[in-house]
Amino acid sequence: MNSWINKQYNSWAITRRKGRLHYVVKHTLIVAGAVLLGSFLGFMLFDKIRNWGEFSIDFGIAAIALLVFGLVINHIIWIVAEIFYEKEFAKRERT
Repeated sequence: MNSWINKQYNSWAITRRKGRLHYVVKHTLIVAGAVLLGSFLGFMLFDKIRNWGEFSIDFGIAAIALLVFGLVINHIIWIVAEIFYEKEFAKRERT
């Protein structure tokens, strides 16, 4: 357990040096890109009901929603990770 905490602590120290904006945007684009790519491939391979016009509207709405919610959720994740990091940092400073 202790080695896992050390690994996470060291990993977050590197991540936080890159900055909040980098973390939030990077993770939002990775997740949104993967979901949108899956949606596109699913449409191309399996969807025989909708046409390109309907799909493009759905795709645009999904892209906007994923980007907005992704930014919010990843910002919250950053805050929670920072809280854990600061607690661990304070604990290490005491010992």
